[in-house]
Amino acid sequence: MVEPLSRCVGDNHRIDISSPTRMYPHMVRDIIPYVELLQLFTNDWLDMTVIHWFAMYFYESHNSRCAFFNPHHIKGESCTKNSEGVQSHIIDMFTFHTDKTFFVAPYLANNHWTLIILCPSTGTGYIIDSINREKDQHSYLLMSIFDEAFGFPFLWEMVKVCFLFYYQFIFMHAKYLIVKSMQCNQQKNGWECGFMIIKHMHEFLNSIQHVPIKVSVLYFILCGLPKLSIFQLHIFCFFFNFGTKKAFFRKKKSTN
Repeated sequence: MVEPLSRCVGDNHRIDISSPTRMYPHMVRDIIPYVELLQLFTNDWLDMTVIHWFAMYFYESHNSRCAFFNPHHIKGESCTKNSEGVQSHIIDMFTFHTDKTFFVAPYLANNHWTLIILCPSTGTGYIIDSINREKDQHSYLLMSIFDEAFGFPFLWEMVKVCFLFYYQFIFMHAKYLIVKSMQCNQQKNGWECGFMIIKHMHEFLNSIQHVPIKVSVLYFILCGLPKLSIFQLHIFCFFFNFGTKKAFFRKKKSTN
């Protein structure tokens, strides 16, 4: 389907895109050929330029605490053939975005997309892979390059099922927690990884990045827990909230 349609469209039609201000040390231009949009609409395939386009959009999220690595510069082929160039890009981005808390890396290797999120201030890194069975940080060449570029080994976590805990409201002087869950969905076929990485970037940029850093770390520390039922989550919240409230009254009583 794509081939006959592309002959009708021709090779000269494309969409020119430019990186937002201060996303990179210098403005980056990218090109999305119409044929790649045809692949998206007919075969559900996402080209790297389309993923990069989404990254540009997410970078401009309101009050974002995230910087993005250029997916063209950190792809698996570059990690294999030009690891020094990949390190140079990582260092350039880190020194350019000293005001950012998280660094997001859309990583393409062996025709599969994985989302990598770094938090250099805590020395932790999170791997969100839609095909993560029997994988760890050693399954990704980019992880060792991150460790070399920053000069210390990150504590890598494979995000599977994770829960976000954050303070929502205060009642009777006790802080109550609301639990919000996000599952690292696993793809059923071989083509969904591009859509999965967009989903995960969207969830991180729109909710998780705005949580205070200590709670964000707790979110990912719990990423290895088995999936809990809604009933179990409510039971957990009840006892946590009840314990918080009791601790407050004990403290109040001891001060009287």
